[in-house]
Amino acid sequence: MLLTSSTHNHTTLCDGKNTPEEMARAALAAGFTDFGFSGHSRAPFDPDYSICSEAEYIRSLRALQRAYNGRLHIAVGMEQDYYAPVQDRAALDYIIGSVHYLRDDAGSYFAVDGDAGTLDVCVQTMFGGNALAMVRAYYALVAENARRFRPEVIGHFDLVKKNNRGNRLFCEDDPAYRTAALQALQVCADTGAVFELNTGGMFRGCCEEPYPARFLLKALCARGARVTVNGDAHCTSALTYWFNEALALLREIGFASVAVWENGVFVDKPL
Repeated sequence: MLLTSSTHNHTTLCDGKNTPEEMARAALAAGFTDFGFSGHSRAPFDPDYSICSEAEYIRSLRALQRAYNGRLHIAVGMEQDYYAPVQDRAALDYIIGSVHYLRDDAGSYFAVDGDAGTLDVCVQTMFGGNALAMVRAYYALVAENARRFRPEVIGHFDLVKKNNRGNRLFCEDDPAYRTAALQALQVCADTGAVFELNTGGMFRGCCEEPYPARFLLKALCARGARVTVNGDAHCTSALTYWFNEALALLREIGFASVAVWENGVFVDKPL
């Protein structure tokens, strides 16, 4: 099958490289019928990474939506961080629930997906060098984010592995790590949210497999959870990166269908 939409895409309105217009044109060129924008929700503690104004973000994308009416179904979503909730959810078509930061008792924020050095400082200052404690805190936030805000999509579930290449901080085969991840996975799945298979980390050379890892995808399949495919694209060249391989992986694991965004809802398409 050929995927005809995606819901996790960034632009120059936050930390993306291309304008919304350029991303929409690229989506049309890729054969998309539907395309969702998902700028990072406003985070005053990280202004270079997030949108400047929620109202302006929505206004500009609704204008683009009208301009492409009849050619491309544009959806206006938001990638909401746990520490940066949206102000007017009713004005959005969906939210992607993600955790990008851990916060210490003094109110300092550490980006889980920033540079490796930032995460190392986080592990040392917040958790006394115990990386597994950091992992547990991350997954606890992932679970609470889903429980509290009920996002339509769970974003890059195991993002915490981004700076762990070679198991430099923790072992991803460790039963303790997997237990923390699987417990959070169950909480998220119980909300009915769609999980994304996110290929963005692979595109940027940060990891060799998508989010979530294979063992997590197997757990989702066993639970009958719904999965969609997203590029977490920050530029036009990432829009459909590894999409065919992602569909093949889902089939191999045992999924019978993939959730595809069409006309404002997720529709299950057979694999």
